[in-house]
Amino acid sequence: MEANKKAKPSYGDVIGNLPDDLLCGILSYLSTKEAALTSILSKRWSNLLLSIPILDFDDSVLLNPQKGQRKNVFFKAFVDRLLSQRVETSSPVQRVSFKCRQGGVEPDCIIKWILTTVRDLGVLDLSLCIDFGIFHLPFNVFRSKTLVNLRIGTMIRLSQFPSDVVSPTLNSLVLDLVEFRDDDKVGFRQILLVFPSLQSLRVHESNKWKFWNGSASTRTLKSLVYRSDDDSSAPKPCVSFDTPSLVYLDYSDMVADKYENLKFDSLVEARLDLHLTAYQIMRKPNNIGFVSGDITTLFMGIRNVKILCLSPDALEALYYRGDRIPLFNNLISLSLGSDKPHGSPFIFWKLLPSLLNNSLNIETLTIKGLVHYVAEGWEGLSPMSRLCFSWDAVSDSLSSSAMKVLEITGYKGTSQELNQMKRFLGNLSRLQVVNVYHKAVNDRERSRVMKDLLLLPKASSECEIQVMKETAWISQV
Repeated sequence: MEANKKAKPSYGDVIGNLPDDLLCGILSYLSTKEAALTSILSKRWSNLLLSIPILDFDDSVLLNPQKGQRKNVFFKAFVDRLLSQRVETSSPVQRVSFKCRQGGVEPDCIIKWILTTVRDLGVLDLSLCIDFGIFHLPFNVFRSKTLVNLRIGTMIRLSQFPSDVVSPTLNSLVLDLVEFRDDDKVGFRQILLVFPSLQSLRVHESNKWKFWNGSASTRTLKSLVYRSDDDSSAPKPCVSFDTPSLVYLDYSDMVADKYENLKFDSLVEARLDLHLTAYQIMRKPNNIGFVSGDITTLFMGIRNVKILCLSPDALEALYYRGDRIPLFNNLISLSLGSDKPHGSPFIFWKLLPSLLNNSLNIETLTIKGLVHYVAEGWEGLSPMSRLCFSWDAVSDSLSSSAMKVLEITGYKGTSQELNQMKRFLGNLSRLQVVNVYHKAVNDRERSRVMKDLLLLPKASSECEIQVMKETAWISQV
């Protein structure tokens, strides 16, 4: 009888029976405000708040939003109390994020919180998103022996830049619309001095918020992302990359007057988005006869990369201001174009043969937005045109290519696109995979696109065509 009795299911506190470490991990996925609400459940839950490894302070998500003007007082008191308790209990913190907006707490209070997390709590990862219009922040607040990742933004003006090491352990730094006080254009040199172990640096600048003078010299940096939204200021007089350990470069800027001292001994992947001025396109000399904007040296410097991504503007810069295309002997993956309707179809097809002929080991070609380069009316280009090109040259470069994978994003299935797909499939004799990312609205449309592609003649008997729905993630890659 006893053996036949079924065990009754337990409907007790399943979550409450979980170990503290697991509960702290769960609470880490919540904002600190939401996690704090669980403290009313019991003393145990209240103590858990002092052990959560991730703290996210956002003054737009307040404990008492119904209090009106008093809400900032509640937010300040909450952060003060929690940080003080963490210090008293010697409870370490892995990651802290501060999101503060103008009209909230005072700047001095935010600086005090940063000092507490960096110096007293030994935080490993610190993120600052301070929207104060202009926020003055002493750089010395980041003096730490534990800080590994640091993000500073936006529109923050750093002051009191030190001459000695601030954080010997910092590995990753993001500067988003940051500048230095008193027009101290310190460039990357001082940053790399105060963070001697820095391996990853990401910089975002605009016409008003900028500090890079065009020189980068470091033996430790492995990843560098530089993006400038400024297309109105004069180009930098000179850009140099003395970065022998750099593996990844994402460089978006106006084309500099000149490039020199380029050391990319370890570079594997380069992404270029280069913008020309009208004077550079016209090759108009300055008052001493110098014509700025030659990017031949830059492309020679990156010629050993394995992965190369060129935006439409970078292609135009290469066409107008590149004397020659170097041999890319190590290149295995080439990505051209943009998902946005941008770029010249003439320049794209003019440069494609040279890029393929100079990349004999290429295995993958990605064309972002083929539809942008097949506009109606341009195929009958006059032979007298400066931008004229030969379709035979395009076909010959495809026929001699060892390419195995072709990827097309933003495919719409137009007749013009289909004609160019016919050119690719009919000439690439070693092609194995064709991935077409299509913005189909339904399965019927996708089937039509697939059918049209399958009917095209193929030079490779091993070629497989795949049509996939394009996602937002794919379009951003």
